[in-house]
Amino acid sequence: MRNHQIRKTIYTIAGLIFILNVLSSISAAQEFEFQNTVVAGGSDKFVEVQHVVIRGSNFDIGKKIGDLAKIDGASIPSSGNQILNRAKREYLEKNYPVHVDRMKGLAAAFGLNFNNDSYDFSHLFQKQMARPGCSVTFYPASSTETGHNILSRNYDFITGDLTGRKPKGDRLAMMARPFILEIYPDEGYSSLSICAFDYLGGVLDGINSEGLAVSILAEEESGNKVGREPGNEVGLHELMSMRYLLDNCKNVMEAKQALLTLKHYYSFIPCHYIIADRSGKSFIFEFSPARNRNYIIDGNGPQCVTNHLVSLHPKIEDFPETGLNWSMRRYKKLEETIRTKKKFSIDEITAINYSVAVPPNKSGHPQAAPVRTLWYAQYDLEDLTLQVKFYLGEKPDPENEKKVILEYSPFKVFKLIL
Repeated sequence: MRNHQIRKTIYTIAGLIFILNVLSSISAAQEFEFQNTVVAGGSDKFVEVQHVVIRGSNFDIGKKIGDLAKIDGASIPSSGNQILNRAKREYLEKNYPVHVDRMKGLAAAFGLNFNNDSYDFSHLFQKQMARPGCSVTFYPASSTETGHNILSRNYDFITGDLTGRKPKGDRLAMMARPFILEIYPDEGYSSLSICAFDYLGGVLDGINSEGLAVSILAEEESGNKVGREPGNEVGLHELMSMRYLLDNCKNVMEAKQALLTLKHYYSFIPCHYIIADRSGKSFIFEFSPARNRNYIIDGNGPQCVTNHLVSLHPKIEDFPETGLNWSMRRYKKLEETIRTKKKFSIDEITAINYSVAVPPNKSGHPQAAPVRTLWYAQYDLEDLTLQVKFYLGEKPDPENEKKVILEYSPFKVFKLIL
């Protein structure tokens, strides 16, 4: 009788475990969500911007990103450098496990073995590269009329194809397919970001569920001083560092420690970053031209950054009296404007960035593609929102043959839903 009771108890426990596993599987399946919507532009405009929402495991997120990349015609070529691929994977397994799960999903999307060292699954680049120039200002809550922390960003970039010319035929411009990625992973913080270049880790600006905002800008001085030496190394490339911060850091302090600890390389151009959080703190993170030192420049009230090294030129009073380059002219105008008053309205914040946007000058050569401000983005760190408009194209200005009329999408607002 006693043995019968024991067996009955075991069967009951086993049954409960089975039911819980089934319910867990059903729950996990119900939690997965995927949406993909065109939110700006279209096939007849300069850009076609997709808003991609993925809720699920990091493996699911990586797999869905891989599926989207395949639709765009992307592929993962095999590499002869198996030692490097293995070293990169092992580094990420130790330092960035969230990304590794997405790498596994990416491999699955392409039907490849994640452990095959002939492939590098750490990134998947779009077939487009060029030098972006941008202007970003962070306004702490103490300096805004709404009492919210705001990151205000212009993204300036060439409107051409890989040759720098206006696209012809079915050739796309390099920035024709940016996408807004909104992810809710099972591990790591949720985030909302504007992405390009690298499907898996190509964050250009974004915000996470903890109110940490990030933005990347090209840094032009290092290349001018010591030359450019892009590479494919162990560690995180210039855009992936931004994805890491969104996934793992909840405030400025954690972001500083992460950036100082991580191993960095750049795959195309040297860059620097501005990071801000809900407490109103912000900082700029830079590398020395020789990449032998790191610099952290803390904000004190509103903080701006353009495309030169702030660590080498900390004060506008010390700028050259003549011959300022485009980056320094924008920085000087921003810095002087944000010191004119104690509090700014949202309209004033927007107008300040407009004042340093790329002017609507006609291209000097009929085949050359001009640089334009491709989007203006405003992140609210309290509401966890992104308000953004995108460049759609241009037409001649009938009143001025040296100017054009720029067309932008209406502002769209996106919000992290937690």
